[in-house]
Amino acid sequence: RKLTMQNTGKPSEDIFEENMKALGAHVYRFEDHADVNKSRVRKRIVSSKPSDYLVTEKGLTAYAEVKSIAESSRFDFSRIEKRQWREATKVTKAGGLYYFYLHFISIDGWFKVPASLILSWPKKSMRFEELTQFQFTWR
Repeated sequence: RKLTMQNTGKPSEDIFEENMKALGAHVYRFEDHADVNKSRVRKRIVSSKPSDYLVTEKGLTAYAEVKSIAESSRFDFSRIEKRQWREATKVTKAGGLYYFYLHFISIDGWFKVPASLILSWPKKSMRFEELTQFQFTWR
């Protein structure tokens, strides 16, 4: 029997945070359910946040949502929480920056996709081939 670990996304968030800081960015992490309840017996309800992070790099501040994709060749938009859709829409309409950082674990590949593109995408997911122009390396 093959043992599969649940993809919590936490390792991808840690990689993101470490690399952004190494690039000299200011990284503010919004507190989420896992942060608040990691050692609590009685779990507290935490309201959803607009994104995982608020990042300032090279004079620009942007919302950053990190998504970890374990066993797929596409990014399915159903993985975006309602609050994140709402905030991404408001931020981009106001001329602000909001990015989805996608980490495809199988290839250890990273993609920085503007929320404005996802919001206007005609389908409910983006295939790996459609994402290649957004691929980047941390160094």
